[in-house]
Amino acid sequence: MDSFMKLIVHNYLDHESMLSHSAATLELGRDLAHAASSNFGWRKPSVSFNTRLFALRHDRLYQFNASPPQVGTSVPRTHILKDWGIPPSDEEAFALEVLEEFIHPKLEPPCVCPARKRPLLQDSPDTPQVVHPSTYELSLEPPTKRPRYDTASISNLIPQPHYVPGPSVGFPPLDNEYLKPYRKAQPSPIAPFDLTSAKLFLSTFYNRAAWLIPIRGVLPWDDATCAIILAPPQVPRGDDTPLLPSGPATLHNGISGITWTHHSIVHFWDFLISIQQAKNLGHISISFHSAPSDTTSILNSALSLTAGSGNRPAQAGRSADLFDGLSDRVRHAQLEDTDFIKVYHDTKYSFYLRNVLDAYKYIPGETPSEGRRAADREIDGEIRLLKLARLVIVDDRSRAVLLS
Repeated sequence: MDSFMKLIVHNYLDHESMLSHSAATLELGRDLAHAASSNFGWRKPSVSFNTRLFALRHDRLYQFNASPPQVGTSVPRTHILKDWGIPPSDEEAFALEVLEEFIHPKLEPPCVCPARKRPLLQDSPDTPQVVHPSTYELSLEPPTKRPRYDTASISNLIPQPHYVPGPSVGFPPLDNEYLKPYRKAQPSPIAPFDLTSAKLFLSTFYNRAAWLIPIRGVLPWDDATCAIILAPPQVPRGDDTPLLPSGPATLHNGISGITWTHHSIVHFWDFLISIQQAKNLGHISISFHSAPSDTTSILNSALSLTAGSGNRPAQAGRSADLFDGLSDRVRHAQLEDTDFIKVYHDTKYSFYLRNVLDAYKYIPGETPSEGRRAADREIDGEIRLLKLARLVIVDDRSRAVLLS
């Protein structure tokens, strides 16, 4: 590098640095430039800096691995077991007179519910007066057993296969004298269907639809009938009252609920197969959808309606837009968590099939084959499980059409 080359040296100083001599700064800059542009190899420039910037200051010193403070503790007491037979010392012996009085809650006799008594007739002078020694008396009636509800998976309750396609040929014409359409309740359309579009869908000749029969849980549409399942007895006993299902019972908010038993579910499945094989209502296929193994939340949803708590699970009402993606996903998730049976059919038979479902009879203790032979006979103790139930019919895309 030319030693006479003109250089401009910029020296940037912070506020704490002392102003250096201009000649020394210029010489330092010249050495740095010469070291950077020289071809004679590496050079070590002589660089000077203010060493006071690196001086230790006590207000900037920190110790991150300080030892914890020592807490003074007394000598731990050691317990030495005495030999057998040595009497206790004065510190170990206590007299009852020295001990403090024990404080305990006030003891009261157990609460006994008063037995219900019939009021005496005031206008009967001959009625004997009965004097009871106590205001309360024990009731000899056995306590009412609370029903236990089944929360286990019922995927193995109905025999496989869980989808049974029906015959496709050989259907006789509809017998209008023997089969009547269902007219016990006014159908209610479900949005986006209105009454006109629902009638148009059901009257189209080649359309297919399906009735949904709840087995356990709450269907994701307002006013639809819900269902629960009674758990079978753990230890069968001869004196136990047999479990019986019950038809739709009106709950506090107008929603009806069905109570099934294991035997009634299998009986109803066999009843649907008999309708399918009879071929009187066209091509019918049936399927059984079983919810996942954990059905506690399903049961809680159904029991909340049965118990009258008013906490109906989140549902989309009739005014909800079914084309909203979120509503569809929520409804589909609710439907997947419900046990139900789906009955596929041609739409021209929809309300004829609905009337047959309404007329279904469950007779306790009979086998499904006996039920088919006794279908036309009136038998004491029969239970109409779907009588006046509010069932949902869906189209071939699983969109709800109406409630009937």
